[in-house]
Amino acid sequence: MLEAEVDGEPKIGSSVVEVTYSKQSRFAGQSDLAGSYRGEAVVLDLGSRGTLFALLNAGSDSRSMPESIILRAFNFDGGAFPGPTVDEGLKKLRQLPGKRELPLTSLPMLVRFRDLNDPMTVEKVDPLDISKSFGGGARLVRATLEIVPVGIWPLNSFGMTGEPITTGVEKRLPWLIGMASNIDGTSSTSSTVLSNVLHVGDFKGR
Repeated sequence: MLEAEVDGEPKIGSSVVEVTYSKQSRFAGQSDLAGSYRGEAVVLDLGSRGTLFALLNAGSDSRSMPESIILRAFNFDGGAFPGPTVDEGLKKLRQLPGKRELPLTSLPMLVRFRDLNDPMTVEKVDPLDISKSFGGGARLVRATLEIVPVGIWPLNSFGMTGEPITTGVEKRLPWLIGMASNIDGTSSTSSTVLSNVLHVGDFKGR
């Protein structure tokens, strides 16, 4: 959950993302741990100032990916999977409770669009000073992560068990519909321009 203030008025946005850790057979030197996630970016509506998105993209710190940010929030060393074996680590993860506050410097990449209908207008947002992107009087107050029961797939996709996984980001970004590429519409990354670096999967997870 992201909490912000705009001219003293609170703004809140949240997203339920399902993160799965599992043990797999070792093959050709592969790790015996697999991690995956399903869900969407956090959308924080700041009213007339615009919309802030906390992506499923770690940005410059791989420990801010969905699989790792949980581990950082619950103080496992450096966001590393806990325990000397996968079995022991999974046991620890099953016992994780409750809510933790995240340092704003530990968040995944934050972005905004000058025009929500144009993916080429995407810009990074500084979590420590969102006023540079959204104007004076705007500030990010708090970020929290909470373990919630997400139920059993695919029933949780329809809200039939647990907390439903968040959907609907296309209502904010209609150009995502049917897209399976970088958000600038190309299929390869050939520059450092943000619209060419970000992928659809940064907004809606697999």
